[in-house]
Amino acid sequence: MTKKLQAKEYGISTLKGMVGAIPFAGTFLNEVAFEARSRIKQERVNRFIEEFSEYMNEHSDGEDNFDTLNTEQIGDIFEEIVISVSKTSAEHKRNVFKSILHNQLYSDEIDTDETLRFINITNELTNNQFKILTAFSSLSDNVLKYKVQIIELQDETKKLKEKILDLQEKYSGDGTTTKKLKERLSKIPRLIKKRELALKSGNINPNYHTTFDLTREVYISEVQDLISKGLLFDFALRTQLIDPFVHFGMTSLGRSYMNYINQ
Repeated sequence: MTKKLQAKEYGISTLKGMVGAIPFAGTFLNEVAFEARSRIKQERVNRFIEEFSEYMNEHSDGEDNFDTLNTEQIGDIFEEIVISVSKTSAEHKRNVFKSILHNQLYSDEIDTDETLRFINITNELTNNQFKILTAFSSLSDNVLKYKVQIIELQDETKKLKEKILDLQEKYSGDGTTTKKLKERLSKIPRLIKKRELALKSGNINPNYHTTFDLTREVYISEVQDLISKGLLFDFALRTQLIDPFVHFGMTSLGRSYMNYINQ
């Protein structure tokens, strides 16, 4: 037995003794912290392996050749996923890990940094956050912009009318500039209508907390965390016409993550 292993076992033994000395609850906490915890982690890993086996049967034709894969690369990813699986009981995370491992088996990428980053992102996502991200990813970036663009077009309409009226009062008629402004003004209703129809045709609005059966407070808290992770952004940072925490969009990282796990 190596000195490193001896030191580790001595440390665990000492910790067990300290936990066991806790009045009334020591024995119970030892069971939770060591025996039960180890058993639970092993059961989670076993269940994941069984589920991934079924996943492979569903997503493979049985003629795949993995001989050319980088075993060190796959080993790194598999190790991280197994460790992550052992620490969670969340079904949405297990499903994502199955997708990530499957993608890695069929990937030509040499660098594993991006995949490891996606694993870390998955580890940090709550179930609510995953539902919110999934809803946002179901809409294109253009559609997510439409609500904000409608507000911007309405503001432009107001400013154009004020400018046209000001020019008419100054020059008593329609000059070249006024005509151009009127032409632009005439096009705005059609642009707004186009965006309103696109929004109505959608089956989901991820900007509303009721979409996810959450309170406004919980929804904003989850979105704020997603923004801090670099997966969503607030459109209020791009325009002063809307209030913060009302309209959101997906970042490039958010898109990349959702595209990878859904491919």
